[in-house]
Formats: sequence, structure tokens, C-alpha cells
Amino acid sequence: MKAEFERWGFLNHRFTIGTFQILGGLGLLLGLLIPYLLLISSLALTLMMLVAILVRIRIKDELLKIIPALFYMMINGIIFYLVIMNDFL
Repeated sequence: MKAEFERWGFLNHRFTIGTFQILGGLGLLLGLLIPYLLLISSLALTLMMLVAILVRIRIKDELLKIIPALFYMMINGIIFYLVIMNDFL
């Protein structure tokens, strides 16, 4: 994984990115009890995956390597949309 972060140009940000991903996942779980947290976490993870897609496009990765980030961006985007539409707030 260290080599991947180096290839992406984010070797010095591994800990920060990993921490935000873990916090986002925990936020999704806790968001089942606290709707505001679900809204914030799903939006944050959607934006993180959008950035991941843009980074992979910038370094000219093949489509198969972009698909997981695209999938997670879509899932979190759907969660965000459903929270907004269902007036969980």
C-alpha cells in the first residue's frame, strides 16, 4: 500500500488519509443513530472518492483501477441523497 501512495503522490499523507477514511466509516455506522453524522460522513466520503478518481485519472490509471473508487463514491452519494430526501435531519 505504501507503494501505491507513493505512485499517487501522497506518500506523506498516508496517515491523514487513512484516519479520515476510518473516521468516515465510523461516522456512517454512528450515523444510523445520529442522522447529522450520517449526512456529514457520507458527503465527506463521497468527496474523498471523487478526489481519488481525479487522482487516478491524472496519473492515467486504467479503468479497472478507477472502478472501486467510483463504486464507493456512488454508494456514499446515494446515502447522502437519501438522507436529504428522507428528511432525517
